[in-house]
Amino acid sequence: MKKKLIHYMISISVLLTTLSAIGIPYVSADPPVEPSQPVPSPGSSSVTVFADLKWTTGDVTLTYDVYFGTENPPPLILVNQSETFYELERLLLNTTYYWQIVAHNIFQETTAGPIWNFTTAENQPPFKPTVFDGPPKAGRNIPLEFSTVAPDPEGDKVSYQWDWDDGNVSDWYGPYEFGQRTTATHEWAENGSYEVKVRARDELMKQSGWSKVYNVTIAPQVELSNCKPGYLYFVFLTFDKTYGYIYSLDLLGVSLIISTGGMKVDAAGSDSVQTVVFEMKNKFLEDQRWNATSTNETGSAFEGYFFLNDGLYETTAYAYDGAGRLIDRAARSYVIYYEWKFVLIKQLLGLNTP
Repeated sequence: MKKKLIHYMISISVLLTTLSAIGIPYVSADPPVEPSQPVPSPGSSSVTVFADLKWTTGDVTLTYDVYFGTENPPPLILVNQSETFYELERLLLNTTYYWQIVAHNIFQETTAGPIWNFTTAENQPPFKPTVFDGPPKAGRNIPLEFSTVAPDPEGDKVSYQWDWDDGNVSDWYGPYEFGQRTTATHEWAENGSYEVKVRARDELMKQSGWSKVYNVTIAPQVELSNCKPGYLYFVFLTFDKTYGYIYSLDLLGVSLIISTGGMKVDAAGSDSVQTVVFEMKNKFLEDQRWNATSTNETGSAFEGYFFLNDGLYETTAYAYDGAGRLIDRAARSYVIYYEWKFVLIKQLLGLNTP
């Protein structure tokens, strides 16, 4: 009896091996497990248009056919996939989709899952934007740049509108690509504290709410502390003093500097000022311009040195913050500079005049 049983087992094994070798399938005892745990969940609504399909079966040896579309039953779109997920293209808004997964094992047995469905969301407005960058302090009439971005749930292009809190609200700028960071520029004419905010709008005109405010203080950030209009200055050797006030010079908005050849321009900056660039230019000869840069790491005092000929000049101090952004400027509209030629000074220096 045992010999017959062994003989039968050997014969069946040989038969199965032969059938497999010539491509004739045979039936296993365990068909594939039915696909389950679908994502998106059956009957769900307001699903993002960027949804992907996911499911489980608990068997890593299976392959799958994917059926998907807006018809019920859905059409076949993919066969023999080994992964338990499928990446969809962007879906339509407010549309119901149907899908089904059919599992295959190595014995070519199949198990079809149920037909599931979900509905995508209606168009949603962009998320509230955020003001990412901009100088928190600056002077009047200085163009300041601010940046923002607002993702859109459907990946739409987005436009932006800015409220500058001084009575000015911008037009809509854009549209910009999804996720593209954009900038806007504004300047304030009056000192004060302002709350900057921005909102976003997609291509279907759905608007977000206003962003959190970005506080900006407009006040002087740099001031020139010498060469004041209306005053006479003596600058020679180590002597640098204000001599007196002359009303006619003040009316002209200029100061008169008597010097042996050089002069120093002083400026005081706020705690936001990192660097000051001084520009001296000849009011009559536009090609005569000189710059002097002063960087102060610890204090608020900045200095620029110039050696000039006789002439009429204008001095401007440009203040930059730690990010290299121009935040203020100050100018002496006109500075008259004359080289020292007085006999009295020559006598004081011990020089004889012919």
